[in-house]
Amino acid sequence: MKRTNRNYAFTTAFVEALAGLGLRHVCITPGSRNSPLAFAFADHPGITDWIHHDERSAAFFALGAAATTRRPVAVVTTSGTAAVELHPAAVEARLSRVPLLLLTADRPPELRDVGAPQAIDQLNLFGTAAKWFHHVATPDPRLGRYPATLATRAWATALDLPAGPVHLNFPFREPLAPVVVPGDVEEPSGAWEPRRYVPGRIEIDPAALEEIGREVSARRTLLIAGPLDRPLFPEAAAALAARARLPIVADPLSQLRAGDHDRTHVITTGDPLARVGRFDTDLRPEVVIRFGAMTTSKALASWLADHAEVPQIVIEEADWRDPGASATTMVRTDPVSFARQLAEVIEAAPSDWATAWIDADRVARANLTGSLVFPSEPAVVAALAAAIPDETILYVGSSMPIRDVDAFFPSIDRRVRILSNRGANGIDGLISSGLGAAAAGQPVVILSGDLSLLHDLTALGAAARFGLPVTVIVVNNDGGGIFHFLPQAAFPKHFERLLGTPHGTDFQAAADLFGIEHHLVESNSIFTTLVGMPTESPRLIEVRTDRSENVAIHDKAWQAVAGS
Repeated sequence: MKRTNRNYAFTTAFVEALAGLGLRHVCITPGSRNSPLAFAFADHPGITDWIHHDERSAAFFALGAAATTRRPVAVVTTSGTAAVELHPAAVEARLSRVPLLLLTADRPPELRDVGAPQAIDQLNLFGTAAKWFHHVATPDPRLGRYPATLATRAWATALDLPAGPVHLNFPFREPLAPVVVPGDVEEPSGAWEPRRYVPGRIEIDPAALEEIGREVSARRTLLIAGPLDRPLFPEAAAALAARARLPIVADPLSQLRAGDHDRTHVITTGDPLARVGRFDTDLRPEVVIRFGAMTTSKALASWLADHAEVPQIVIEEADWRDPGASATTMVRTDPVSFARQLAEVIEAAPSDWATAWIDADRVARANLTGSLVFPSEPAVVAALAAAIPDETILYVGSSMPIRDVDAFFPSIDRRVRILSNRGANGIDGLISSGLGAAAAGQPVVILSGDLSLLHDLTALGAAARFGLPVTVIVVNNDGGGIFHFLPQAAFPKHFERLLGTPHGTDFQAAADLFGIEHHLVESNSIFTTLVGMPTESPRLIEVRTDRSENVAIHDKAWQAVAGS
């Protein structure tokens, strides 16, 4: 496409700079005002454009792709409420530290506040959810290097710790099509000069490292790995645990439970063991080192908050994630580097410390598994863990699915990366996020509750259009199963209508509507066969369970661990 006017000269330079920085994916939604951006992206051979009808779904799709690739993905919308639809994904991206570029088209200044159609106030539209907002200058040939510099700054800001979403608002005047405008130059002077961004990491002061090493050496130290998706962290944390003879309680989102790293000291039953009081008896630590965000397990998080007498050292490279105010030392440093350096200075714990944890974990896992009967919700997770293929991304829904994965997904040797939208812990956009992960290049299995699927049902249409290799597992208990674990469940007058919220949806019909393969599964063997079978197109596996029985099934599992 020939650059024919100032709008296209500007956006082509901007897109070219992003491509040079490493942008490979963009989600585009239809509109007129965003045409200069959409056409520029579509014209670039190095960027894959994913066309969406739904802006909200497009943003979550981009979030899933960005979480998977660990680099920014762009979203392009037209003006008005189309731009507002990006807000839920912006909130999730900010809290889960996912780099996004939210690019919204806008009316020029003279068309705002005068009753022009599709003109709303888009300035700082996403509030504190955006790491940085910039109202872009209207394109002008005299802006020189501004488009490329803007692209570089947006890219860098999205990636700088903590990573997150950047919002750029582009006001375009007519013409919005790539038509020739007499007098316009083809490109701003200097617009094509290359720009670079070189990220850095925070290293701990050697004296501080030595002090921490003395504090934890030869003590019953417990390592806790919360949600932390960083390359090389599993290897570094596992090596530290082995070198110092320390147990490491691994949240499913720590990436420590699956893979070919040393998993000898990885503990996967931290939540059940905390529930039954083992942290206060033979497994009580003298000091805790926590990496990453607070754990998925509420029982473990509560134990940390309630035991201020136990020194707790938190390793965080940005922000202050300590909801229980339990950290006695907050260490601002790169977690991979810290784990490697601490392994060089720490003295090993007593030999029986890690052994006690490993034995407890083994027995608890055996008792948990022995208490499960398919098709219960915990049994679905156990069967999924047994069957999921190597080099697969498991995208897990919030609410009950991630909690069941925390308790019932054991350590496995297959390279499975577990992702979840746990920044804001919402159910919105799960299917779209899983599709975005698949778009980034790996087979994906999505574990969803029925309400999560209902909330993002139109994403099945996108899955069919794109033909992505995604297996969606929906646990259908006809409503909000997690609410049965709350005190509100004891008030039946309003519980079922306000919290249980049965919906009666026929997911077979929904799959047929979008032309997606559907399987209603009742046996473990059929379920594991389907999950273990590679797919080249989207499919939906439905498992039906009972909400009320689910509480009793979990209680039975915790009793089995208590009897360990």
